[in-house]
Order: sequence, then C-alpha cells, then structure tokens
Amino acid sequence: MNTIILLWSFAVFLASVLSSSIVAITLKPKYNKKITALSWAGFAVLGFLAAWLSYSFNLYNDLFGILGLSLLVCAAAQLLYQESSSAKLFVGLMASLIANVGTFMFCGTTDTFLGAALHLFTDTPYTVKNIQLFITIKLVVYTVFFLLYYFFLRQHVRNIIETLQGKMTSYLAAPAVSVVGFYIINLISNSSGIVPGSPYFFPLYLTVCVIFVLEYVQIFSSVFWSATAMKNAAELNVASNIQHDMLPCIFPAFPERQEFDIYATMNPAKEVGGDFYDFFLVDDDHLVLVMADVSGKGVPAALFMVIAKTLLKNAAQTGQSPKEVLEKVNNQLCENNEAEMFVTVWLGIYEISTGKLTAANAGHEYPAIKRADGSFELYKDPHGFVLAGIENSRYREYSLEIHDGDTLFVYTDGVAEATDASNTLYGTERMLKALNASQSNSPEGLLKDVKADIDRFVGKALQFDDITMLAIQRRKNAK
Repeated sequence: MNTIILLWSFAVFLASVLSSSIVAITLKPKYNKKITALSWAGFAVLGFLAAWLSYSFNLYNDLFGILGLSLLVCAAAQLLYQESSSAKLFVGLMASLIANVGTFMFCGTTDTFLGAALHLFTDTPYTVKNIQLFITIKLVVYTVFFLLYYFFLRQHVRNIIETLQGKMTSYLAAPAVSVVGFYIINLISNSSGIVPGSPYFFPLYLTVCVIFVLEYVQIFSSVFWSATAMKNAAELNVASNIQHDMLPCIFPAFPERQEFDIYATMNPAKEVGGDFYDFFLVDDDHLVLVMADVSGKGVPAALFMVIAKTLLKNAAQTGQSPKEVLEKVNNQLCENNEAEMFVTVWLGIYEISTGKLTAANAGHEYPAIKRADGSFELYKDPHGFVLAGIENSRYREYSLEIHDGDTLFVYTDGVAEATDASNTLYGTERMLKALNASQSNSPEGLLKDVKADIDRFVGKALQFDDITMLAIQRRKNAK
C-alpha cells in the first residue's frame, strides 16, 4: 500500500474532522453520546476510505478531499442532530468552509514556506516528509481554528438558528457555492501544476482564501443582522401584545350598566406606543377615565406608560380626587426619572348616578363635549404641568355636568397632529368637523368615523404619532 497516498488521504481527511467537530459542538444531538460517537466513527471510516480510493486513482484530484468529505459531514449532520434540515445544512457547509479556508490560507501557504526553507521539496511536493510536515501544520492550525470557533462564534451561530427558528434556506446558496468553488479552483490549479512549491501557489490561494473569507463574513453578517431584526421584531411583538392586553379592550365594557356607553381605541405609530387610556369602576357609582400620552415612542415610552398607568390606577382606586391622584403620581414619577421622560394626563371621575364629572388636566389636550341638542366643542379646561416634570406640582380640578344624551370625547395629540404627505396637520378644527359629521349614535361608531376621516386626510403618509381616543355617552333616561 502506497505510504504517500495513505498519508495524503489522512491529511485531507483531517479537514472533515475539523468540520464534524464544529458541527458536533453547535447542534443538538438526536441520540445519546454513545450512539452519536459510534455514528461519527462510521462516517469517519467511510470518509477516509472514499478519500483513499480517490487518491489511489489520481493524487491530484480533490473530489472527495474537498467536495466529497464536505457532503459526508452535511449528511451526518442531517442524520444525527435535531435542528431543521436547512439549519443543519447551513452549519455543515459553514464548518466545511471554515476547514477549507484554514487548509488553503494557513496550512498550504505555511507548508510552502517551511518546505522551501527546510529543503523538503524535490521534484514533487508529495513526499513523505513534506506530507508529514503538512499534517503537523494542519493539526496546529485546526486546533487554533476550533478554539476560535468554540469561544467566539459558536454561540452566535446557535443564537441565529434559534432566532430564525431554523428557517435558513435563503442563506444556503453562498456557503454551498464557496465549498464547490474551492474544489473547482483546487482542481484547476493542480492540473495546471500550481501546487505547493510553485511560485504561483501562494498568491493564488491567498487571493482565493481572502475572497472566500470576505464572502463568509458577508454571509454571517447578513444572517446575524437578519436574525437580530427578527428577534427584535419578535420582542416588539411580545411588547405590543403585553401593552395591548393592559388596555381595556373588551367592548361593551360594562354590559350590565345601562346608564352610559363607553368606547376607546389606541393605534400606535410603532409596534409599541406611549399613549394609553384606561377606565375602571372604583365603586358602583364612580367611573375613572384616563387619557395619557408619554413623551417619546417605542419601547422606552411603552415601559414608562406601564409604570404611569399602574400608578394612576392604584392612586385612583384609593378614592382620592383627580387633583390628589395627579399630585401623588407626579411625585412618584419624578423619583429616579433619569431618562427625563414625562407624561401628559387627563383624568376624570364620573359620578354615574348624577352625571357629574370631576377632572384635572396635567398638560394634556382639551377635551371635547357634545350636548344632546348641540355639537362638539372644545372645553378649555385649566391645565397643570406634565407629570414627572417638576416635583410637588399642583393641579386644579373642575366639574362638568354630563346630561342625558351628552357625549364626552378625549384624545391624544396624535389626532390633531396627524400629518399628510405635504406636512399639513389634521388639526382640532378638522377633528371637531369629523366629530360633528358623524351620524353614529354610539361612542364606538363615533371613534371609527373620526379615525376613518384621519386616514383619508393622511393618505399614504406615515403615521407620525400614536392615535388614541375615548368617548363616553350618558344614555337618555339614565338612572
């Protein structure tokens, strides 16, 4: 048996050992350690025999040395691990690509320089001493590559697979082409006499390896950022669901109460928003109404919204007046407010039996009220400072009588400040016009009509701010 062929087959086979090791530490095995190890041993024997047979026919043909052994590694990954087929194929191809880059960029070029320096090259580079040197270099380089992958890349690949939920089909083409490309270039170079010892060997393989390394960096970056985007989208979706679930969203809200009808909506400008509304009974005769707008947008505003909403509800449920609620919550929000966020709030307590509404305004929009025999008009209530702005701020209360058939409408600035493509504001005048144009006799229909009018006005322009509205109507003959 030819010693050179055996040694060269083993040298080439080491690349598949590195590839399989990367696969093994990245994916989750289907079977126990013993079965997995025995299965890998079977693939190893098969791979070595395939390489030996290939080199027995042609020492310069790396079909199984590059392409064949890569396919065996990918096949083993498919059979022995749990992840999706595309994820396992991606990891198999990636591992093969790493092994090939390590082989040609570091092993082959180092072998060339050391072989020339130690006068190991004679008429052919395929001598026992030269191959032994090559194997030694490979063992060192592959150990370094394995450790670098283990400590710096493995967890990122796992995170990508998890975030993409194994759906990696669109990322398979580039590493597959890279592996095949290595085989083709190696085949052409060998048949052209560009082998270790040739003056063209180093510049050719250095250029090729740099190209493939850059390509791989691009592949990984693309996958990483796509995975990160999907993860962020998933987290925002969860945050949006949590925020949505915190707002009263089941209507009719109080089907057993015939004295009033209430409806509210919130349309965030982003996946999560800073606006919020709330309404809840503190006893059988008092209904608390809240409309608020947190500064900023996105996740920070949503987090501040959760805190503000919780504090307002807790304070209101103790039976305090609107003024007292706002003053207490303002001081609570001022504590440790390093982000310097704030929230505008309109808060009213509606006495169901009499129709009396006691309210206070912390820098929020004016409410609008429609009398049963009239039209919607802004009620220019006294404003206090925003919550979380200045500690110990004071707020003023006022009272409104809500008679049978009257409707109260409160909203955030996203309504009046909705903007069309030419940067024209919707404005309160259009809002009042839309309110009065509505033919609906219910708060739900009223809010839907206003939102439809806003959408017509805005057209295809992007929504700039959250749009939140609430309407409550005192039913006629309420008792």
